[in-house]
Amino acid sequence: MQQAGWISIKEITKIEGHASLDLELKEGKVEQCRLNIFEGQRFFEQMVVGRHYTQIPLIVGRICGLCNVSHLSTAIEAVENAFNAKVTEQTKVLRELATHGEFIKSHALHLVFLALPDFLGRESALAFNKEEMRFVQAGLEIKKAGTDIVRLLGGRVYQTASIRAGGFTALPKQKQLEALLPQLQKVRKDAIGLIHLFDGFGKKMPFERKTFYAAIAGKGYSFLEGPVRCTDGTLVPEQEAIKHIQEYAVQGSAAKQALFNKRPFKVGSQARINLNQQELHKEARKISRELATSLPSDKAHVNNLAQAIELLHCIDSAIEILNSLKVRKEQMAEIKTKEAIGVGVTEAPRGTLYHQYSFGADGYVKAANLIIPTQQNTRNIEEDLKVLVPQLLPLPQEKAEIEIEKLVRSYDPCISCATHFLRVNWSKK
Repeated sequence: MQQAGWISIKEITKIEGHASLDLELKEGKVEQCRLNIFEGQRFFEQMVVGRHYTQIPLIVGRICGLCNVSHLSTAIEAVENAFNAKVTEQTKVLRELATHGEFIKSHALHLVFLALPDFLGRESALAFNKEEMRFVQAGLEIKKAGTDIVRLLGGRVYQTASIRAGGFTALPKQKQLEALLPQLQKVRKDAIGLIHLFDGFGKKMPFERKTFYAAIAGKGYSFLEGPVRCTDGTLVPEQEAIKHIQEYAVQGSAAKQALFNKRPFKVGSQARINLNQQELHKEARKISRELATSLPSDKAHVNNLAQAIELLHCIDSAIEILNSLKVRKEQMAEIKTKEAIGVGVTEAPRGTLYHQYSFGADGYVKAANLIIPTQQNTRNIEEDLKVLVPQLLPLPQEKAEIEIEKLVRSYDPCISCATHFLRVNWSKK
């Protein structure tokens, strides 16, 4: 691999558009590293201005097809915080269950269809041999278990309709909830198998860099509430956390990047487990402490192992909820509008998600600010690459590019990004 010049990896597909990676090497060091994101300009922050609060969750839930429950829940939390709406305990539990469903389907897709081919040396899951195809079957069954949870609670899988500010417009029947249990219990064994599989790849995860992490880290490994904890031990109240994030525009990129207290940081599964491992569901916690890969860890690729651990955590948490939940009819919480600012902070599969809305007294939005996990992680990916790329210089270009792709994919920035991070153009300086 060249010691000087430009490395340009083009057409890295992102959530809505493309991204590219530009690296400038000089005497074996990375002088510049730019992960340029060219997402389609969808203008959701402007789109919601002038809309009534009842419309906001349903609009922003369309930001991401895979993580629509996360955007929906975060927007709902912002609305309820703005107007001091108090929902029932049943509503909180059902929202938690829906979130577990989303994590299950998201993590299963990424681990089996995007991350696993990297570690098995396959171009994609379609290239798996006969023995490896069992992972595909397991991944599809785990995903279906999560999908069925979301479908039942949301009324449909994508752009859910039943989860609203104040509660649920339609509640699932008890028998429908109980019917989810056998499926979750069936896929539980496969989830444990994925943990040990990715733990076994530990020797193939040599890259390590001291990293600053931030994540919701409260009692019970909650994805929906609690303070934001940082690597240095700082605890930031949920409603104050967005004030600690500094967004900034990047030349040549359509997406902003972000710093936490003026420093690059990492969010997502690895951050959550590094900061809150002791709060995992008991079996996931027990297994995470017995692995060959020591946790907490600063190895970037451990994020995939962390996702597998969270997969089991969500399955077991969902089973626990379903075994104890007795659904009863109830009214949605009353919401009285006023001039206010509401902030919602939750954990999406890929990391901490922030929604902030400014409302008029009539309940219509005057301004909005959304900070997504991929935006927060981009700067940290660049910092990782600055350290990783010099270590790859002895390798042929093709192998070096694969390692670069694997690092970016380990963050799970989005489905489309990981599957199209292929075309590379090299030019010497």
